[in-house]
Amino acid sequence: MNNNKIVMFTGDSITDCDRARPIGDGFGKMGNSYLARIFVDTWADFPNHNIHYLNSAISGNTTKMLLDRFDTDILAYNPDYVFMMIGVNDVWRHFDGARFTEKLIYPKESASNMEKMILKTLEKGAKPVIISPYFLDRNHEDPMRKMVDEINGYYKELAEKYKIGYIDVQAKFDEYLKTGSSYILSADRVHPKPVGISLISRFIYNHPDFRVIFHDL
Repeated sequence: MNNNKIVMFTGDSITDCDRARPIGDGFGKMGNSYLARIFVDTWADFPNHNIHYLNSAISGNTTKMLLDRFDTDILAYNPDYVFMMIGVNDVWRHFDGARFTEKLIYPKESASNMEKMILKTLEKGAKPVIISPYFLDRNHEDPMRKMVDEINGYYKELAEKYKIGYIDVQAKFDEYLKTGSSYILSADRVHPKPVGISLISRFIYNHPDFRVIFHDL
């Protein structure tokens, strides 16, 4: 009998980071993201654990793209937990020229897509956890930061509505930015450098909504 806990992480480039295809699964296959550090830290702290991490993130994904592949790329692996960090590309497409060629996604649609993924996960009998997207600018009136904040406001409401986990990475970065520079964390205010990756991984790894996976090891 297989008693592994299957823990799926999914999202966009922040989680992808050159993971193996078709799925990031095991040593050397998780990519170079915060999840790779979580994977290693778990082995260091719990050498006899029964946690099976998977990475199905794809760089460039929007919430709509993730929703479209959610059944085949995420739920088909029968996860016990699904951690989702997605939404920043919904924002970015408004500012990178894609508005001339693509149907743009606005925050309410981002929330609707997330809600559909939450419901799919719950119907599968798994536990969804939202990891907030973020934008590394302390100015809440910056257009991109403002839109990310709006999405995260909706995501928090969904977490409360469905009583699921919510890991507020944006808030953690905001604490850092009170004294530290965003350029230490990221060159473009989104894709993390090593310090940014370290902050994300440590924050998630020690968060109560993540630590539940270690119960009953």
